[in-house]
Amino acid sequence: MLLGLLVLSLAFQGTVIAATDCEECKTIVDLLQFEWGEKKTEECVMEIAVFICENFHIEDNDVCNFIISDFSDEFMYVVSKVVLTPHQLCGFIMKNNCGDFVDPLAEIWNMTIPGNQPAYVPKNVVPTGNPTLRALHLTDLHVDMFYTPGLEAQCETPQCCRPQDMNVEIVENGAVKQAAGPWGTVGSCDTPYWLLTNMLEHIASSAGPIDYVMVSGDLVSHTVWAYTPETHSFMVKNLSDTIRSYFPTTPVYFAVGNHEGVPVDNIAPHFTPKKYHMDWLYKTMSNAWQGWIPADQEKTLEYNGCYMEKIYDGLRLISLNNVYGDRINFWLYINQTDPDGTLQWLINQLQDAENVGDKVHIVAHIPGSDGEALEGYALNYYKIINRFTNTVVGQFFGHTHSEKFYMMYENPDDYKSTPNNVVYSAPSVTPYSDFFPAYRIYTIDGVYKGSTYQVIDYEEWFFNLTSNNANPKNVVWEQLYKSANAEYGLKGQTPDEYNQMIERMKTDTTLFNKYYENHYRRSQYDGLHPCDTQDCRNGYLCDARQFHQTNKLCTDLEGQGKIQKPDAKKKKYSARFVTEKSKRRGKEECKI
Repeated sequence: MLLGLLVLSLAFQGTVIAATDCEECKTIVDLLQFEWGEKKTEECVMEIAVFICENFHIEDNDVCNFIISDFSDEFMYVVSKVVLTPHQLCGFIMKNNCGDFVDPLAEIWNMTIPGNQPAYVPKNVVPTGNPTLRALHLTDLHVDMFYTPGLEAQCETPQCCRPQDMNVEIVENGAVKQAAGPWGTVGSCDTPYWLLTNMLEHIASSAGPIDYVMVSGDLVSHTVWAYTPETHSFMVKNLSDTIRSYFPTTPVYFAVGNHEGVPVDNIAPHFTPKKYHMDWLYKTMSNAWQGWIPADQEKTLEYNGCYMEKIYDGLRLISLNNVYGDRINFWLYINQTDPDGTLQWLINQLQDAENVGDKVHIVAHIPGSDGEALEGYALNYYKIINRFTNTVVGQFFGHTHSEKFYMMYENPDDYKSTPNNVVYSAPSVTPYSDFFPAYRIYTIDGVYKGSTYQVIDYEEWFFNLTSNNANPKNVVWEQLYKSANAEYGLKGQTPDEYNQMIERMKTDTTLFNKYYENHYRRSQYDGLHPCDTQDCRNGYLCDARQFHQTNKLCTDLEGQGKIQKPDAKKKKYSARFVTEKSKRRGKEECKI
């Protein structure tokens, strides 16, 4: 009878064949509400959502990935706050203007930016002959304590090279398609612990003096279905202690990454019920980072994961938890306006620094142009940095796993306006999913009266998995380049120089190919596919201009062809890959 009603209903909308997914979805919800009644429909919203995801084959969808996971309780709380009618569930899941659901994450909100901005002072090439500092930048460690050489590297789950929850590695002939290498594997595999310690030992023994270390987030592996507060707390303490053991007298400054969230990407603001709060994570970090965090900053760290330290006379380092601007942070569906006041806190810190003439370095995780960044948050951050552009002289991010940079402009929507800042996105330690492991060391204008504290240059080292796995008893870390300035023909690490580098790469394919290979720390001999079309090159050049999500910064590139954005080739790391239907929670009375 219900099937007949469905056909009849769709026929009235036009024809069965011509009906859109949205119309079908809303009709199904109507029929269930007709059959169950309004109260039962509300009680069974989880089962309806799962039914929609599975029967409309909505796989590449954050909502579906989330609700078919083991974190459905969190999803249910969010849905109860943002979905007012059953029809809105279709719009919430399908994200295609279905029904009257208005996606709150698409909204742009505005911070109040302080006035009285000082006249802009251009960032010039730093003169030679003065003292310098050396800072090590590590990011996206993604250590997998269960990495096992010889296991399948081409498995069907988001995380390979480790024992699987199900016996998916056995094929008909019993053979492994690609065995995990002894030191790591490019693909859906993370960092073996011994690769991390080998890297730290190499740096400590051969890099020379390191004045401080920055770690810009993502300590744990991509096994998101296994995330628990207990395992995360263990990993934060374990990896912090590991780094401390190799740099016992060197300050280390961490930032919170999206994989520190439980569930992944989810840092619950304090407007949610207490049971969802991340106080346990922040307290763990506060304890693990004792001696690196000033006592007067522990309260802030334990509240929202941010802190500030005056690391030298005239230089402050700010660790900003920008997972509060993560698009996949589902708590932000309820309210994304400056969660836990992190951006207002940032404004206050920058205003204090400006008032006394201090310079600031910012360590954070997710770049504003990334697909996982909320545009509202990214734009407000952009405007804050533009207001304090004379004060902020260094921004050190991660998350992308690639080596790249981002331009910031006086007008966030106009690449022809004055370039006023450069954002560094350092290479990852993990090879997931297309990269060779790497780290970076910056040379920074040092401690003296009148120091700019700007980056002068940087060097990069990488671990060639092809050659080292072939000779596992004699592994080496190789220098990718000794000087970024020399590598890319830059006079210095200034916004103008990087902006001109983008212009040069439009026509200089040799320079672009160098940047492209360094992006992955690989070459065609290591399986890297060439980027040999104008459309492909345009994608990387556009990416370098976009520190928030707008195509207005790439209009000149559109005139030269299409813009083919880089493909991260990451599997959707969702529990739906490992949670069998029989194990999913569901009410018997809600069977559809």
